[in-house]
Amino acid sequence: MNYRHAYHAGNHADILKHAVMARAIVHLKKKEKPVLFLDAHAGIGPELRKKREEKGTFGAVAKSFMQDYAKNHRTRDEMQRIIDRYLAEWHERQISEITRGEIKELLRVKARTAPIMANRIKALVSKIFTWALKEEIIEASPALSLDPPGGSEKDRERTRTLSADEIRLVWNSFDKLGYPWGPLFKMLIITGQRCGEVGGMKWSEITDDGWHVPNERAKSGRGHLIPLSSLAREILDEVPEIGELVFRTRLGSWSWAKERVDAKIPHWRLHDLRRTFATQLRSLGVDRVVVSKLLNHAEAGVTKIYDRYAADPEKAHAAALKLLGNAANDLVRLCGRDPFAAAPSRRLRGAATKTAARGP
Repeated sequence: MNYRHAYHAGNHADILKHAVMARAIVHLKKKEKPVLFLDAHAGIGPELRKKREEKGTFGAVAKSFMQDYAKNHRTRDEMQRIIDRYLAEWHERQISEITRGEIKELLRVKARTAPIMANRIKALVSKIFTWALKEEIIEASPALSLDPPGGSEKDRERTRTLSADEIRLVWNSFDKLGYPWGPLFKMLIITGQRCGEVGGMKWSEITDDGWHVPNERAKSGRGHLIPLSSLAREILDEVPEIGELVFRTRLGSWSWAKERVDAKIPHWRLHDLRRTFATQLRSLGVDRVVVSKLLNHAEAGVTKIYDRYAADPEKAHAAALKLLGNAANDLVRLCGRDPFAAAPSRRLRGAATKTAARGP
């Protein structure tokens, strides 16, 4: 019950109104269902109260947070996915009513099956509540100083790589998946790039000299050129051009597709393919710093080996292309195919045909 006496000091009419109201409340309290009394006399009617409550819901606050804080954030799509999928039960609740215990329980349950995702949810929830605190929507953040539910980065650092037999198994399973996930997963192994970068690959980024990842799509914020081996181009040749994106993945999720990989391999994740790529290069004698650059890792100090390549861009390109080609050929051997039987790029063949038709 809420009654706001805001506009007059009270008179005989008010006293009578209060007496009647008190008797009415006594009668209403005998009912089984709860009673809500709204004071429209002071201007707070049902519609206005509803609007105020809607603005304070977690869903409304999260929407404002995405429009304000995360408007141009690199991982905006992933943030929205977490809000829609893992925090959906909170959308209609008042954000001020969500307790620290509820947050910890949600994270604890998620950490049992997906510790990394639990950490990501925790990070986003903390950001949303911190933003709401700064905007004076809440008076305190229940997500302050929460420990990572999935453990720290150091504690959960993975060293898992796929063996030769495992690479063969997953590669053959990728063929069964079909478009878009089959060729997408193959490109993860062949290029060694991150899931988000490969998944967001655009046809306009692919040129004769390789694949250009722009700054806005690179995790480090630094775009880079990825030389494409003949095997990588062969995979792309089989992908239908049905839009701006090379791989149209909105029909399913990464985890959904990964679960459908028909390969009985224990405890592997998609990111392990990137680590496997790096391990393959290192096993071929490639210098660690060169591998780091191919993965677009940030290096505090660049050795003289890479400096020598960097001084000559064409030489650096040729060296990287050769390294990637060797790694790709090695992977092809594992899959039982002839590494030298890979046909040249269909697009390059088309260009050559046009040139021949024009004549010298």
